[in-house]
Amino acid sequence: MKKVLFALLLSLAIQVSSQKIPFKTLPSGHMIVPAKIEGVEGNFILDTGAGINLFFNDFVSKLPQKPSSYNFFTGFRATGERLDIPLFKNKEITFGGKSFKSIPFSTAEMKVPGIDGLLSLKMFENQDIVIDYKNQEISFSDAAPKSYSKSIDIFLSTQQDDTVDIFTYITLNNKYKIKVLLDSGAGSNSFWFSDKLISTLSLDPKTMQLIEKESEFNKSVKTKIYKGSIAQISNEFVTLKNQNVMFVENLIYEGKTSINWLGNKIIISVKNKKIYILE
Repeated sequence: MKKVLFALLLSLAIQVSSQKIPFKTLPSGHMIVPAKIEGVEGNFILDTGAGINLFFNDFVSKLPQKPSSYNFFTGFRATGERLDIPLFKNKEITFGGKSFKSIPFSTAEMKVPGIDGLLSLKMFENQDIVIDYKNQEISFSDAAPKSYSKSIDIFLSTQQDDTVDIFTYITLNNKYKIKVLLDSGAGSNSFWFSDKLISTLSLDPKTMQLIEKESEFNKSVKTKIYKGSIAQISNEFVTLKNQNVMFVENLIYEGKTSINWLGNKIIISVKNKKIYILE
């Protein structure tokens, strides 16, 4: 895994000043993008479910000035795990030739080979971003909303104006309409639903595989997950049949899904509360 990751990161070879940002996709489906934080280059997971930018401590130690703050932020992961984390603000982040200033971020003691942290949607509150899965490129768009014929509504969740998460509606088995977090940080084709929906969908947990997932932040925290499948997941443009899913204990949302299934080329517009489907 480390050799594969290293090869992918070497092949990024990116001019950060370019308006189109090639990304590399890990076997897990995570998108790795380059950015400069206070002038220091790094490789980050583009994570629409992160809420806030998160930089790993090894990377933070490379910054020209060590961040210092008495402010803090308390948040909850999708599994309900509480996180009390420090709160800082960047002077400048350079991404795709654009400069983003005064962006909230936090730090964590995590080590993932070749990865320096997570970039969230907080940076893109006023800038639409285009994700092209086919060509593995990210770019920016300033086109008027009427330019697009297909779109889905998204709903914003913020905490104290320091975070941004996005949600949308999907339908299960052509009957149950639920609101889900859209989370590119989950990788590809990831579908998590609350274990409360097992009975709603008339499924038998005894027929599912039960696993326990250990938290990356606290090894003493473990979450029970039931691996199964459901007949149909859909929105107005996409229908997935017999999809493998996970039903998660204590999930704080009705559901959480990746975003790659929405389209091969999409625009996320936080300011317009839309995702536009181009392909």
